[in-house]
Amino acid sequence: MITCLECDKKNMDGTLFCENCGADLTDAAIDQSSAELAEVMSINQPNLKLIVNHTGEEILLPEKDEVIIGREDPVSAIFPDVDTTAYGGDEDGVSRKHARIFRENDSYFVEDLNTTNASFLNKTKLAPETPSILNDGDELMLGRLKFKVVLS
Repeated sequence: MITCLECDKKNMDGTLFCENCGADLTDAAIDQSSAELAEVMSINQPNLKLIVNHTGEEILLPEKDEVIIGREDPVSAIFPDVDTTAYGGDEDGVSRKHARIFRENDSYFVEDLNTTNASFLNKTKLAPETPSILNDGDELMLGRLKFKVVLS
């Protein structure tokens, strides 16, 4: 159904002019198709969160195509998207800019940002600046700080 932008009358798909007021329905059809496509894409796009192993706290990643995880350092003006300081990131060897998580199509990837204390995915050390796919239930370790990856 196409809803007329002028009088709100619902018209059959494929109708060019509103049956009630005669308004052109091509703009309404385009607007509604775009909105429906955006809704379908957001439903199909998995959300990623990290569960801090030693506390069970959940970190929902910001809805961005790329997220930097590290620890805040106001002196150096470094403010990562996800600050691990509150979870022991400083003590556990998380770098200020430790890892990048990014989305490509329907998949998430993690990349170590050439850190001193490394990143590990399921106990395998990640090569610096080499993306690795993230799956639901994976264990991600930045320095010594462990997370469980949850895709929902």
